[in-house]
Amino acid sequence: MTGAAAVSGLSSETPLEEAAAKLLHARFADVRRLEIRAVHRLDADEVHDLRVACRRLRAAIKVFGGKPLRRLDPLVEHLQDALGEVRDVQLQLRWLTRHHGAAPAREKRLAEKEAALRQALALWSLRSAPRVLRALPNVRTNGKLSGKPMRKRLRRRIADVSQALEEARSLKPAAAHTLRIAAKKLRYEAELLREAFDLDGLIEELSGLQDAFGDLHDADARVLVARTNRRLSGVAKREREKLGKTAASVLRRWQRARLAFEARKRI
Repeated sequence: MTGAAAVSGLSSETPLEEAAAKLLHARFADVRRLEIRAVHRLDADEVHDLRVACRRLRAAIKVFGGKPLRRLDPLVEHLQDALGEVRDVQLQLRWLTRHHGAAPAREKRLAEKEAALRQALALWSLRSAPRVLRALPNVRTNGKLSGKPMRKRLRRRIADVSQALEEARSLKPAAAHTLRIAAKKLRYEAELLREAFDLDGLIEELSGLQDAFGDLHDADARVLVARTNRRLSGVAKREREKLGKTAASVLRRWQRARLAFEARKRI
C-alpha cells in the first residue's frame, strides 16, 4: 500500500490553520497522483491505493475542514465507494481463480463495476476535484495542532475503538466490521496529528488491527460468495476460522496491553 506523502515543518506548536492547509493539500495531491495511475489501469493494487488515499483525504476534511469544505465530503466519498465496489469483486475473483471456481457472473459484475468506476473517475477529475481544490482554504483556524479540539477528537475516536474492541470479542461479522471501521477512522486521524502527539506506536498497532480485521471481513465476504458451492464453501469457512484465530490473537494483545487506555493517557 502506498503511504501518505510526508509533510515537513509540523510540530505540536504549529498553528492549526497552517497545519490544516499543509495536510489538506498533501492529502488532496495524493489522490490526484494516484487517480492518474488508476485512470490508465484499474489494477487491484492501484484501486486499493486510490481508495485509501480517498479515505485519508476525507479524514483530513473532517478534522480540519470548515463547513464549506466539509459539505464537499460526499464528492470524495462517491469516488471511494466506486473504488470499493471494484476492489471487492477483484478480491473475490482472485480467490475463486486460486481455488479453481467458475466465476462468469463475477466477471460480468466486475465489468459493470469497472464501467461505473470509470464514470466516477471522470466525474471526479472534471467536476468534483476542482470544487474540492477551490474549497481547501476553508479550514479551522483557532488554536494549534495540539490544541484542545484535536485532543478531544482523538480521545473520542479512541473511546469508539475501545467499545468496538469489547463487542468484537464474539468475532461475529457485524461486530468485527464495526471495529475495523473504528480502527480506520482513528488511524487516519492519528496520522494527521502524529506530529502533535505521541502516536507512532498507536498507528503501528492500529495498522495490525486493521489488517487482521480487514482479512476477516474479506473472509466473511468469501463465505457468502461460495455458499452455493459445497467444496468452495468448505474452503471459505476453514479460511475464515483460521483468520478468526489471528484476529482473536490481535484482540487479546490490545486487551492485555491496554493499548487504547495507554494511548488515551498520552493525549
